[in-house]
Amino acid sequence: MSGGGSRGAYQAGVLKAVGEIAEGAGIEWPFKIITGLSAGALNCAHLASSEDDLAVTSTDLASVWADLTADQVFRTDAASISSIGGRWLAGLLSGGAARTKKPDALLDTKPLRDLIAARLDQSTIDTNISNGRLYAACVSATEYATSRGVSFIHGHRDIQEWRKVRNFALAQRFRIEHIMASSAIPMLFPAIKIGQRHYGDGCLRNLTPLLPAIEMGATRLFVIGVRRELQIDDVPRPGSEGASAGRVLSVILNAVMMDGLESDLESLTRINRLVRELNRSGDLETNTNKSRYRNIPFLMIRPSKDIAAIAIEHAAAMPTLVRYLTRGLGPISQTAEFISYLLFQPDFCRALINLGYSDGMAQAQEIATFLQAETGGPDS
Repeated sequence: MSGGGSRGAYQAGVLKAVGEIAEGAGIEWPFKIITGLSAGALNCAHLASSEDDLAVTSTDLASVWADLTADQVFRTDAASISSIGGRWLAGLLSGGAARTKKPDALLDTKPLRDLIAARLDQSTIDTNISNGRLYAACVSATEYATSRGVSFIHGHRDIQEWRKVRNFALAQRFRIEHIMASSAIPMLFPAIKIGQRHYGDGCLRNLTPLLPAIEMGATRLFVIGVRRELQIDDVPRPGSEGASAGRVLSVILNAVMMDGLESDLESLTRINRLVRELNRSGDLETNTNKSRYRNIPFLMIRPSKDIAAIAIEHAAAMPTLVRYLTRGLGPISQTAEFISYLLFQPDFCRALINLGYSDGMAQAQEIATFLQAETGGPDS
């Protein structure tokens, strides 16, 4: 599950549809490996912490998102936002000479910490792993000191940590800090300290978001994106052609949050095609125990509608001060993507849940077939 702030509500809607489809197929729990980053980390933690079947778990997750408000994620009162903004401005204008403590983000996310604390259950994750229901859960974050991506794995004892040039894995039982770190949108949400290092949003340096599941042995991938597929003949949304600060910020956030997943899926598609061709020609050992190359089928569900356009319809529901500040970045037509990450409001989240549910049900047959397929190893 990828990142996207309040767009995580879309994932909840898709999972609600998958839960109903799985229940209809007589499947209690289809996923042995669950991975997520940013907003997807919140949903990952919820799934891993549940001992109910997927239908009940996903319905519960959708209900959490349906009632979510901004003040459950970050402090929206004028005193908090004004204080942070004032200290930031003082630091900039004084060249860093001001003695006030410099904030590292625009928003105070203590409410999100409280929300995660109420939903994260380490002991249930341990139980799910010990009884075989779950092989591993993984959330990814970015280590600010080294700019490396790190995958925190709460999983089976035989999982091997990995080390690569730009990312590595650590086996650690989930704590609130792991989920907070993965979902700490840069500049907006504060960095989180784990041990002696500070971490931020998992999307920042995660150019291969499918890697954790594959490294842990997934034989199939069910992927939930949060951006509509671009078409060659797509035209810009009306009013989005400018280059205001809000438009530039929206493009940057889109690149950080979503480009990695789409690029990684394209790479996986090419590798799968190559493996199949080599298998047909006999040039590749088909026994996966002897070859590290294997075909990994995947099914991706993504929005059928532009979420930014939906955000425009609900932007008036943002907290007054937050709405006031975003206006300074440019017209709403150019800040829509940026707003869609922070629009933690029931009407918007419910619209995304309904869209995700509808998109999931539109592919009900493909999902059922995918869930019922026999595999030779852990699933994700």
